[in-house]
Amino acid sequence: MHDVTPGPLAAVNARLDRAIARMACREHRLIGIALLRIAIGIGTVMYCLADYGNRQFFWGPNSYNSPELAAKAIPHLGFSLFLVSHSQWWFELLFHATILVSAAFAVFGGRALTMAMAVLMWSLYYRNQDILEGGNNLVEILIIFMVFTVSNAYFAPGAERRRERLRASARQPTIRTAVHNLAAYLIVFQTAVLYLTAGYWKIAGKVWQDGVAMYYVSRITGFQMSATYAHWMSNATLTTAICYFTIFIELAFPFAILSSRGWVRKSITLSVEAMHLGIMAFMGLVPFALLMIGADFVCLRDEDYGAMWIRARRVAGAVNGRLRGVRTPSPVVSAPFSEAEQQHA
Repeated sequence: MHDVTPGPLAAVNARLDRAIARMACREHRLIGIALLRIAIGIGTVMYCLADYGNRQFFWGPNSYNSPELAAKAIPHLGFSLFLVSHSQWWFELLFHATILVSAAFAVFGGRALTMAMAVLMWSLYYRNQDILEGGNNLVEILIIFMVFTVSNAYFAPGAERRRERLRASARQPTIRTAVHNLAAYLIVFQTAVLYLTAGYWKIAGKVWQDGVAMYYVSRITGFQMSATYAHWMSNATLTTAICYFTIFIELAFPFAILSSRGWVRKSITLSVEAMHLGIMAFMGLVPFALLMIGADFVCLRDEDYGAMWIRARRVAGAVNGRLRGVRTPSPVVSAPFSEAEQQHA
């Protein structure tokens, strides 16, 4: 008899080698994590500045939500540096430090700023949980994962040199690269679980089944950003379509990002982001929508962004040619990466 064991074992070993090489030899989701970094930084700055004039009322030592009440509301393992001292100078120092660190985090990134951002953001959120919009629940987790990632490989000073160093070290597996990829995939997993759970609870809810959920939302005083929004939601056909569309893309999202077809990943992810842009424009939940869009960015692969960039440049070139009245061939364009980076991807 012939021994058939080595064949299957060899195939398994080859797959394990490829999996290890993928996880430990090259950093993935660098563009999405950089965009998430920018979204978290800008979103936190906007969250602080939106009520800057009322900061004493919401977060100060003499806030309506006293430090004693805020301390009792903090869950297990939660903390807030704002509750370390009840002095006015301590509050002003921390609050303005949060704004400055958030802005620096959006621009520069890096692990040191990510850790500082996590501490200050958690402290601000737990100082007063009454005015949170909901996006904090996800971002409080994602910011921890981001500490272990390379968050400034794109859209930051020195990003190109940083990517060159990453490419130079991509010839052999490293623990640092494996930790980055593990954290990146945990961000994607956490985001996917959130959408799957949200879609499940919507499909189980009667107002969503009946297609009237958005109508009731548009009647809540806090979400009445414009009379146009409330008027549109009075249309039964439109509000039903939006409700069912929301359920569909939230349930489809976890499966779409696992698809090997790029157009599936991109179409569903962009649809989810369009939903959050609608929330931002019509419901006024700007920081919430911005943070959720940032999480969505990580769910697209780096090659997805490269393909979209090439397509956008071609469309822009064609439109520019038509506006000038000149029939020009489709321009040959490249992604916003060097040739070495494209080979690396």
